[in-house]
Amino acid sequence: MERQDKGTYLLVLEVKEDQTIAIGRRPLTDFKKGTYLYVGRAKNGLQGRIRRHLSKKKKRYWHIDYFLQKAKVQEIWIKPDFFDECPTALKVKSLVKDSSSPLKKFGASDCNCASHLFYLPKGKGRLKSLRRTLSFEKVEIHGNQA
Repeated sequence: MERQDKGTYLLVLEVKEDQTIAIGRRPLTDFKKGTYLYVGRAKNGLQGRIRRHLSKKKKRYWHIDYFLQKAKVQEIWIKPDFFDECPTALKVKSLVKDSSSPLKKFGASDCNCASHLFYLPKGKGRLKSLRRTLSFEKVEIHGNQA
């Protein structure tokens, strides 16, 4: 991640068991056990944003901060110097036809997208081909999520 410190990223997340989570001021929402994809963007400080997502000790500000209290980051995909967060979310939705958005406007309160969080009912089986189709690179996760 040394090149450009800005861009679009995807977090591959795992929820180990069914959870009911309060996301900010939103009503309690049920999240199923399984794999989720979250699409985000950092206009500056991509490395810092990713470190923040990996940290468990932080002030909750964004929707993803609340979700990450119960979910674990499994993979991180990035596309440096690329800022098409919304088109990427739409492409994920179109490529993973059986995906669903468990909470409307999750991570998308400042745009017209339905959501930037997607549940993948068939799990991780197709992630490698999805990452390649989207032209994102996988980065190593360093340290533990403490």
